Amino acid sequence: MKKKWIGLFLSLLLLTGSIAPNAYAVTQSSTSDEIKTEHTTETSTQPMSESTTHESTDDSLPQDSAKEEDSGEYSENNEITEKIEINKSNFPDDHFRNWLLEMIDTDKDGYLSNELLEVTQLNLEGLQIQTLEGVNFFKHLTKIEVQNNELKELDVHELKKLAYLDVSSNQLSKIDLSQNSELTYFKGENQTVTSIANKMDNKWEINDDTLKPEKEQTILETEKWQYDGSHFYSSEQTPLSYIYEVDFSDDAVLEEAAEKTLTVKVMIEYMEPEQKEADSIVPDSSSIVLKKGETKQLAYTNVPDGSIISDPLWESSNPSVVEVDENGKVTAKEAGEAKVELKNAEKVLGEFTIIVKAEKNESQTKETAQTSDETTDRSPIYRRSTLAATPTITYQTHVQDIGWQTPTANGEVAGTTGQKKRIEAIRIQVNNSSLNGDIEYSSHIQEQGWQSYVRNGGNSGTTGNSLRMEAIRIRLTGQLSQYYDIYYRVHSAEFGWLGWAKNGKDAGTSGFSYRMEAIQIQLVEKGKKGPLESTAYYQRNSLIPPNINYQTYIQNIGWQNPQSNGLTAGTVGEKLRLEAIRMNVTDSEFSGTVKYSSHIQDVGWQKEQENNDISGTNGQNKRIEAVKIRLTDDLNKFFDVYYRVHSAEFGWLGWTKNGSEAGSSGFSFQMEAIQVQLVVKGQNGPTTSIPYYEKNKLTVPTINYQAHLRNIGWQSVQSNGNNAGLTGQSARIEALRINVANTPLPGAVEYTSHVQNIGWQNYSRNNEISGTTGRALHTEAVRIRLTGQLNRFYDIYYRVHSARLGWLDWAKNDQYAGTSRLNLPMEAIQVIIVKKGAAAPGPTTNPYQTSINHLFVMGHGVNDPGASYNGVNERDFTRGELMPHLQRWAARLTRNRITFYNTAADMYQDSQRMQGAYTISSSFSSVSEFHLDSGVIGVSTGGHVIAHRNGNSLTAQNYAIANVIRNYVGLWGSVQNTGGINLRADLLNMNVLQSRGIPYRLAELGFITNTNDVANIRNNIDMIAKGIVESVTGENL
Repeated sequence: MKKKWIGLFLSLLLLTGSIAPNAYAVTQSSTSDEIKTEHTTETSTQPMSESTTHESTDDSLPQDSAKEEDSGEYSENNEITEKIEINKSNFPDDHFRNWLLEMIDTDKDGYLSNELLEVTQLNLEGLQIQTLEGVNFFKHLTKIEVQNNELKELDVHELKKLAYLDVSSNQLSKIDLSQNSELTYFKGENQTVTSIANKMDNKWEINDDTLKPEKEQTILETEKWQYDGSHFYSSEQTPLSYIYEVDFSDDAVLEEAAEKTLTVKVMIEYMEPEQKEADSIVPDSSSIVLKKGETKQLAYTNVPDGSIISDPLWESSNPSVVEVDENGKVTAKEAGEAKVELKNAEKVLGEFTIIVKAEKNESQTKETAQTSDETTDRSPIYRRSTLAATPTITYQTHVQDIGWQTPTANGEVAGTTGQKKRIEAIRIQVNNSSLNGDIEYSSHIQEQGWQSYVRNGGNSGTTGNSLRMEAIRIRLTGQLSQYYDIYYRVHSAEFGWLGWAKNGKDAGTSGFSYRMEAIQIQLVEKGKKGPLESTAYYQRNSLIPPNINYQTYIQNIGWQNPQSNGLTAGTVGEKLRLEAIRMNVTDSEFSGTVKYSSHIQDVGWQKEQENNDISGTNGQNKRIEAVKIRLTDDLNKFFDVYYRVHSAEFGWLGWTKNGSEAGSSGFSFQMEAIQVQLVVKGQNGPTTSIPYYEKNKLTVPTINYQAHLRNIGWQSVQSNGNNAGLTGQSARIEALRINVANTPLPGAVEYTSHVQNIGWQNYSRNNEISGTTGRALHTEAVRIRLTGQLNRFYDIYYRVHSARLGWLDWAKNDQYAGTSRLNLPMEAIQVIIVKKGAAAPGPTTNPYQTSINHLFVMGHGVNDPGASYNGVNERDFTRGELMPHLQRWAARLTRNRITFYNTAADMYQDSQRMQGAYTISSSFSSVSEFHLDSGVIGVSTGGHVIAHRNGNSLTAQNYAIANVIRNYVGLWGSVQNTGGINLRADLLNMNVLQSRGIPYRLAELGFITNTNDVANIRNNIDMIAKGIVESVTGENL
């Protein structure tokens, strides 16, 4: 009877419904960080069995096996385990959940069952995991490696078998290991926690529910901070770090190398308290007496102290008696009494009583006037009415690149405007005057300051020195000063025309390094109306910006309190969108306002708003993504408006100013907060950097990399996914250099290598050497990451070609790629940058191995027992007798890992359903299937190894397995001259795996129809198992 006939018979039974195929097939792992799960579905089977076709007796017919219930799965010891769905409820963290789906649930049914008992180790390093909730389902875990993640808390008290735990480089503030009595190793260094400190009673205080380590276990490393068990507090802004002494079980015996503490660094954002609105005011003087025409600034104190008045409104009860301006400055108009109130919006905060005194009576006024006239008649000074001539004024400027211009007179413009040319000197003269007296003038000169006065046409300033005039003073003396006022104004670079000054006052600027470009001067007879005086001179150190006020409308909050002058409006760290904003300028003596525009979700740029009008939306749930802010009129002349925004995903972007965009567009990232401030032009404002990103304008940078190979040296530079190194030539990369070019954003590339006999090196960057040269040490693994803005907008992918393993899967953003602990050199590398969130260039499941993965498959199964004779069948023999010994030796491996295909399934039947060999992980370095042969009873003897005839199958591993069979059972006669190897191409699993590039072998240990073969196998089964494990892995056990 042939095994092929058995396969046909099984197929008929399946078609008639006599045998139901198992619905689940999962792998079982001995010493594994990962469990591979193969999920099958019910389909028709093919009539071919994975075995040889030698003769067998009639008593080798298969026996039916019991059906399994779909509601659960059997573990190795026949324990039925609950099926846990891999969903957001059980495993909330996306990265952890996706890792389970990729690495544990390879049958893709979305459930865990036997795996919960079989998985003993988890290697989750560098996966950006924020919570391990759900890990307690894995009751048999002995080892967890979860370093380089984003864990804020970790609860492992239910993992009673846990012996090894590495949580270094996370965000833990504390951890409790008092229930883990089997723990022998712990590592907890480099925890980085982010928190907010609020100012309370002149102290900075951290009151964070996630940052409350037990006081008796907390040792502060910074002197300025104190901790009372619930709050950290400090009188000044200073770094905070502490050591947390972990509470271990009394029964735990830690290795010498184990750590016993968490080292925690707290990254603090300092938040100034929101200012409270004033309840009332206390006037400095509640009753004020003024004369007609007098002015006075009203003064008061806010209650409570430190409170603000966000919407002040001054009102007079009788404006005909007393006028009050928007800043609380009163002017006495007529005799009488008036009340002046200060309101905050509609709320009255307090009032002042203003009394205006009556003037002298009419007769007193006339008498005084007559006396004055008589006095004037007796004065030696000439009466204006007696003057016969009207004086004129002429002035001439010396201008950069021009020299002395033609003189101008009586208010005409001297100098230039719009040409950016400096005035370097000036001379001024009064003509046609019968009055005695002079005109005197002094210039403020670059690098010199104010010069001495000159008079009557003398040169003020310099010529031939290329020094700019910045300001001027002009005055009259003698009778000229008694009968005339001298008015003048200057055109200053950046500021333009400044206000008019008169009679010796300063006009222009100092401290800004701004040139005078033009000037106007005119004489006005006293008592007559001259040009309107306004601000004519600005000194850098005395020019005070007005207040810029801004208020934000926030998701789930509404309108917040207004903020001013660089304080933060909005929220940070709460992921709440900013939906609307309004702004205004107060306490300003300058003309102009602030205008602002918002870029709105689904709308784009809105039109500009001003004077506290709303920009954005409220009640529509639309985010603001970017803003533009600018000043107008004199405000724009004298001040720059700086602003920056906090954008989702990007955080605080760079400062910008004066109408430029701030924020982002095209990313669907919400603005969350904003800061705005005014700065005097010419003064140093916040350092500007990149404030705005438009997604469709970002180009992908170029990534360049270069490999140094043993016996070759530095190869040529490769870029953007091309191969650096060599494959198929046993090459060894010893060092790397990497840099990024053509980037639209600030940032760099950093990289570190795992080097033979050294381990992980420190990070290198921007074409520095990582690895070694001249020491014959190969690199085995690499980590690469982007920094700065590059990391916000791009992902960097990379993969390694490793000796023996070939191309591993792609890693990204500082994940591990390559191998460690296996002494396998890197032979080649590929690196590529893509836009953030773009698809990976290939598979990402298995970029890094600390062990080499092999799959062992026990032949036949489910309802197909395989060959049978004398009460023994293949299915039960391989699972019940051979597999326990294979598992025992597999558990001793250090560099390799063996995973066992689910014993409740048959890989051949699974492959018939397009599962099995089609879907096992490509991370397996080899697949070994074990069978017993059938032939002529008592005659056929010996074993052999079947491998694919078209592959590279004459390998040392295959010969080594055949040699084990030769030593303990003997070789089948047909392969005596081939070293025990039988090359074929007619087996389903073999052909599928050959097409996938996964090495496959089928070992026939001997003939089940030969009692001597079976006896030899049983008598030597432990040594056979040891030999097979050593042959496949290359390790000596």
